[in-house]
Amino acid sequence: MQAVILAGGFGTRLSHVVKDVPKPMAPIRDIPFLKYQYDYLVSRGFDSFVLLTGYKSNVIEDYFRDYSNVVCIREETPLGTAGALLNAYEHLEPEFLLLNGDTFFSADFSLLYDCKKRIASGPSAMLALKYTENIDRYGFVEISGEYRVERFIEKGALPADQIDGYINAGAYLMDRELLTAYLKDFNRNFISLETELFPRMIENGQLYGLPLGGSFIDIGIPDDYYRAQDLIPSTMALTPRPALFVDKDGTLIVDSGYVHGDDFRPIPESEKMVEEYVRKGYYLVLITNQAGVAKNKFSEDDMNRNIELLLKHYEQLGLKFDDAEYCTWCAEAVLEKYRFRSLARKPYPGMILKACEKLPIDLRHSVMVGDKPDVDRIALPYLECIIVEPNRGCN
Repeated sequence: MQAVILAGGFGTRLSHVVKDVPKPMAPIRDIPFLKYQYDYLVSRGFDSFVLLTGYKSNVIEDYFRDYSNVVCIREETPLGTAGALLNAYEHLEPEFLLLNGDTFFSADFSLLYDCKKRIASGPSAMLALKYTENIDRYGFVEISGEYRVERFIEKGALPADQIDGYINAGAYLMDRELLTAYLKDFNRNFISLETELFPRMIENGQLYGLPLGGSFIDIGIPDDYYRAQDLIPSTMALTPRPALFVDKDGTLIVDSGYVHGDDFRPIPESEKMVEEYVRKGYYLVLITNQAGVAKNKFSEDDMNRNIELLLKHYEQLGLKFDDAEYCTWCAEAVLEKYRFRSLARKPYPGMILKACEKLPIDLRHSVMVGDKPDVDRIALPYLECIIVEPNRGCN
């Protein structure tokens, strides 16, 4: 598999922190950021690399000079993200993963390859998407139920009722054929993927987006660059494990309708099921919609009390939850402060993707178990979902 990295950035916002090197070579604990990217991708099965260099390209070229699987292609003047690709066209494989040289995302990129093969038709590209609650900073990417990108919404044009969203994670699985039409008119001129190619690809139905889980950081601003000093090395040291994501009401405890407070009746068959997964080494993660708070059926304190009883009960069984995620946002909320559209609310995968930021989860081999087909079949094409009979559990 081939990885192509956009490594020509000036790093203007980092210039007073990182001097004399291009942004992708900014040191993370004395090791260049680009080397961490390289090592992570090698660990994920990538064996061919093209580095698209520009500003202070000699620093990158000198560092990777003895790497037999790395080719550096220099742009003498800024060509833009698409121009840099066209400049290196003859070195590109028919399908390649393009990455920004200033973002680190510990995702399983093999899921992009599998899902693009299953979902897309003809020459296409699939973006890796990251769930975030910070859309005020990034804007977000809107996708259809078939994972086609419908539009990029800039941070100044956010819908008032949207509380979270997907952002472009700086990784794109692309077919080289998408670039062919631009070759004949390319004369080392500036061309942008984001403003020129992507809009045409959306119009032609060629651009897809796939939500992935993992730790994400953009080192382009000083605060995040300082945070990366710990986040990237610690993330690289972790070995992912699969998770059992499990619903609460009707799956782990009897659902009597808007369960809250001390209304707590465990389902014994589900205890056996949880024990089996934990014994196999799975993380244990609670994933629960709690619209009852938004609809004023009970309070957040009532919700927290019920979740606390559940976690304590399972801990007494020797089955400790590694994480518990809940969503109180609801578009039909009675209480205005909760009245938002949210990708955390099942069947959207936001809660699962949040858990992947906290734990090194192998989503390919993970499982979601719940009792409501319309809610617990999570909108991730690679996640296995098991639907059990309500209030009967699963062994």
